[in-house]
Amino acid sequence: MMETKNLKIMKTNVSTMKKSTLWMAFAAFILSPLAVTGQQTLREKILNEGIQKSVFEKKFHWGVAFHLYWSGIEGEQVASTYFFKPSLGGSLRAEYYLNSFLGVGVGAGYQQRGAGINNVDVTGGAFAHPWITNDAGTVGDPDSTYLERLRFNTLEFPVTLLLRTPKDVFSGMRITGAVGPTFIHNMSTNLTMQSIVDGFHPYNWVTDNYIRNEFGLQASLGVDIDSGGGKSICQIQFVYTSGSKNIYKNGVATGKHTTYGVRIAWLF
Repeated sequence: MMETKNLKIMKTNVSTMKKSTLWMAFAAFILSPLAVTGQQTLREKILNEGIQKSVFEKKFHWGVAFHLYWSGIEGEQVASTYFFKPSLGGSLRAEYYLNSFLGVGVGAGYQQRGAGINNVDVTGGAFAHPWITNDAGTVGDPDSTYLERLRFNTLEFPVTLLLRTPKDVFSGMRITGAVGPTFIHNMSTNLTMQSIVDGFHPYNWVTDNYIRNEFGLQASLGVDIDSGGGKSICQIQFVYTSGSKNIYKNGVATGKHTTYGVRIAWLF
């Protein structure tokens, strides 16, 4: 009896071991593809992280820009003898590329405009005379020393069509250009004579003599440089903007705003 009982127990254990082995084989068959897939995914992830993607593959960029322009007033019958003066500005910019070479750009920022006024020399000498005080109380020579300024403080909102070379012209560098309208709002206009003696420039607000709003045309050409290891762009462009309307409100003269210079932007 004992031998028969032991034999039954052994048969039961063998049967249980067979079932366990079958279940383990089945589980290994099911899970092995998942393990291989996981290993491939991890391997591909490591390889992808090692490959630096081009920043130009990103469709949307935004950032800030600094403007170093020269501004002037040009026309057939301007009110004074003008010369181009330095004018600074800054803006927020955003660009969206539909494909590798075509996109749309928008901006919003502050820009100085206006011109310097060259007067006739009536005191002798083309240098400043700190001992001279004119009828307006300005210290220094107010004549041909290029000290008088007509300054416009404006906001501008360009909307441009962007063009960019689909491939690098040099490693990490592509040529870009843009053209489109820009809305210009004149916040204030100041006619002043710079005081080289004490640095306190008199202010004469003449905003009401000039138009407040107009549309202009803006065009630019330059380069986009991958400056952040595939994460950011340094954009350097030559920018030209021309107004479309006569700036003089009273109509006694004819002139339009003109600015040109370099815009440096950092886009992310």
